[in-house]
Parts: sequence; structure tokens; C-alpha cells
Amino acid sequence: MSSTPPPANPPERGDPPPHLRGALPLLLLVGALLALAVLLSRVAAGQQAPMLTYLTLAMGGSGLVLVLTGGGIRRGGADPATVLRYSVVAGALIALGSALGYLTVHRVGAAFIALALAFPPLLTWLLSFLLRMERFDALRVGGLLVALAGGALLAVGKGLAAPADRGAVLVACAMPIVLAAGNVFRSRYWPKGAGSRELAGAMLLCGALATLPFALQVEGAGAIARMGYTPLLLVTLVAIATFVAQYTASFRLQQIAGPVYMSQIGPVAAIVGAPVAVLAFGEALPRGFALAAALIIAGLAMFHYRATKPC
Repeated sequence: MSSTPPPANPPERGDPPPHLRGALPLLLLVGALLALAVLLSRVAAGQQAPMLTYLTLAMGGSGLVLVLTGGGIRRGGADPATVLRYSVVAGALIALGSALGYLTVHRVGAAFIALALAFPPLLTWLLSFLLRMERFDALRVGGLLVALAGGALLAVGKGLAAPADRGAVLVACAMPIVLAAGNVFRSRYWPKGAGSRELAGAMLLCGALATLPFALQVEGAGAIARMGYTPLLLVTLVAIATFVAQYTASFRLQQIAGPVYMSQIGPVAAIVGAPVAVLAFGEALPRGFALAAALIIAGLAMFHYRATKPC
């Protein structure tokens, strides 16, 4: 598998920062779409949807749309075998990360899932540092520890408030770790000559194929028929459209700005998704929420302060 990163990642010395190259609008767009995807999963769960089947259809449908409208996965100049290997691993990671959230959203709430999305930037940087894709920075490490303390407080508060859901809380907390691993993998092993749209489509199709056997095993073949129920069908169609827009923009964002910058979509999704979940679904915030949120915001501010200063 090729280990060649995207053409513009990392930027050369003297290049304009990512936000001056059109990355900021993409960041805001993808973050908002990610929040919408989380909220849609909460709606689907409220309609008693078989969530693995729902995820399979959302990924498969959106992947098929991207491949068909993008001229196929061999449109670019990348080696097809390399693209396939890349897509299988990337698809498995995105499927696992999404499944962890989708299977627990009805237990822990969309607000908790949205707040958990604040952590992939920190974990992405940590993984990138361990793989020598990023340099050590004491301020970023400090921000990482402060934000993780806030996340731990949030998880403990949620678990104490609903002891029966502690297992679901732990599963949901694993979601940002998997998503961060996916962020790093997609940049580190981006196939040379491959376009962002073809990779997004191939990844989503592979993710759907990876999820399908588990959906059939856990929920049964009849689950697909249940998804034909009109409200669920409408939610699924909106989810497919959301995935198409989200992953088209997110792969382009990762291509031009790299994994750490791209992973900031999580905090954007948290800012958008958590308040909407509270207002729309009447969810109760975990105990200690204010202190946990303050720690997370402070940690993120420390973490990203370095990006505004020359090294």
C-alpha cells in the first residue's frame, strides 16, 4: 500500500496556512453535516430503526451515489489495487467508528455523542506524533490532558446519572479513538494520484460491505424490509444525501489541510449538535456538564493556539 500523503499535505514552509487556502469553509460545512448525521441517527433510533442496517444503507447508498456521479473509482491515476486496499481499511474504520455511535445514541443521547466528537483532533495529533507525522509541542500536550480531563468528567457524570448505561458510555467513548485512527490512516496512506471523491465513494462502499454481515447477524434479513417504513425511509434518504455532501467535503478538506486540521470538524459538530440535541429531543445534560465543557473548551483552545503562531 502506498504511503504517499495527499499532494498538499503537509504544507511546505512559506505556504499559506490552511484557512487561507479555502479550508475553513469546508471545515465549518463538514462539522455541521457531521452534527446533522448524529441528529439523524437519533431520529432513526427514536423510530426503532435497526441501527446497523440503517448505517449500512446510509453508507452504501451514499458510496454508490459518489461512485456513479464521479465516473467510477478508477477515474484517477491511482493503482486500483492500492485504492481497494486503502478503501477496505478506511471503510472498516469509518464503519466501526460510526457503529459505536449509532448503537449507543439511544442510550447515551445525541448530545453526549456530539460532545464526544470534540476529541478526535486531540487524539489525531497524538497518533500523528507517535507516527512522527507531527512534532512534539508541550502546549498541545497540555491542552490534550486538560480536554481529556473534561471528557473523563463528562463520561463519569453520565455514567453516575444512568448506572444502567455505563457500558454504553464506555462504548461511545471508544468512538473518537477509532475516528482519530481513521483520520491518520487516510492521510498517511492516501494513494498517489487518487482523487478525493473517488476515495470517499470507495471507502463508503467498503464500509457498507464491512457492516452488512454484522447487520444481518444481529438484526436479521427482515431488518431491511423494516427500513421501507415511510418515516424510516425518509430519514435514510436524508442520511444518504448528508453522507454524500459530508464525505465529499471532508476528503477534500483532508487532502488540502491534513488530518489534524481536518479532525477539527469534531468540535464544530459538538458546538452545533449538543445544543440542538438538548432542545430538539429534550435530553438532560450529564452532571458536572458546565465544568466538563469548560475543561474541554480550555483544552481545545490551548491545543489550537499553536496553530496561530509561527513555529
